[in-house]
Amino acid sequence: MIVAISRFRAPPEEADGWVQRLQERSRRVDGYAGFLGLEVLRSFERSPEILLVTRWTDREAMKAYFQSEDFQRARGASASQEDASFALYEVVAT
Repeated sequence: MIVAISRFRAPPEEADGWVQRLQERSRRVDGYAGFLGLEVLRSFERSPEILLVTRWTDREAMKAYFQSEDFQRARGASASQEDASFALYEVVAT
């Protein structure tokens, strides 16, 4: 299993708006082969860190989504986050 984590910090005045947009997401990714789930996490800090954690069966399934128009649209919506980071992990034990 592959886990992809995107993280960014939201200014205090924008945090609730980000959370609302993520709660109202289109859910298009849910229909992609190999997609196992998404969690959105928010820290308790004044300028909260927001993490989007997606789980995939394998790298090929994740790559297929990343090459899709749906991903390009979703990515465009968050392009304003200059401090955003992205990392991939392989689950090696549970």
